[in-house]
Amino acid sequence: SICDEEHWIVSVRHCQQRCHGCAHDCAFDYVRSDWNGSATPASAADFHAWLKPGVPVCIMVHGSYVTADTVTDDSMNTFRWLRQAAPQLPLQVVFLTWPSEGLLTINPAIAVSSAIPVIDIAILGRRAEFNGIRLVKLIQSIHPQSPISLIGHSHGARIVASGLNLFGGGELCGVRLCDGPSHRIRTVLVGAAIDHDWLCPGQRYDRALNATESLLNIRVRKDWALLLYPLRKPFSPRALGSAGFTTGDLQCLGPRASQVFNYDLSELIGTGHIWPEFYQHQSLACELVPWIYFADR
Repeated sequence: SICDEEHWIVSVRHCQQRCHGCAHDCAFDYVRSDWNGSATPASAADFHAWLKPGVPVCIMVHGSYVTADTVTDDSMNTFRWLRQAAPQLPLQVVFLTWPSEGLLTINPAIAVSSAIPVIDIAILGRRAEFNGIRLVKLIQSIHPQSPISLIGHSHGARIVASGLNLFGGGELCGVRLCDGPSHRIRTVLVGAAIDHDWLCPGQRYDRALNATESLLNIRVRKDWALLLYPLRKPFSPRALGSAGFTTGDLQCLGPRASQVFNYDLSELIGTGHIWPEFYQHQSLACELVPWIYFADR
């Protein structure tokens, strides 16, 4: 029964959040959680004993403004949402959490009103990119016989894209891998807070598609948060999560264009952005089964 299954929360919230030579050396914190969200701290040995080689592993990475006290509920709801889509198929679910709280620019002597949201978002974006190195480390710790499906929401999509770029031959914080991923990887980006052309040749994450078999971009045209995305700097392109892969992007990708897919959920989600607005729709999880479970159809 899927109700007897467990999922795991892997945390890097305690890790240093800046680029430096030993960024990949920070040890993960592990929490075991059940169907009802009853969470128990555990060890790395416990986590690796739980993993079953050959069974797909889905790693979900949340976006910004997710606090530590909401992670357990979010992971439980995501786990249920995914497992109810295909209970007959095996899946191991892992929730990667990072320090994504906002109000980083607040002056405690003044008040919350002193925060500068645009700067906050820029800081969180850079932090997300940096944590791509921790995502790579997590994937490398999983048996190569297990396919990996990645779900990145909002700035979590930046973590995923950054990690894939490192796997695909790029460089991150002075780190370059000797070998690419040993796993099969499929990717889903939701409300992606990255420029729509960053996966194109010559752009920021132009090696990312080297590391994934396919990438599904879930697009919401009127996403309220991503409508503000171009305001973060002059002449900024629109976000991938609202613009999707444009015709120009697909032309630039050339043969790689066959790896990417736009899935427009504008009618279903409306102006929504936050992750619960997606996992409340069980029909969406059913559509994701080929990507998450490696069940081709």
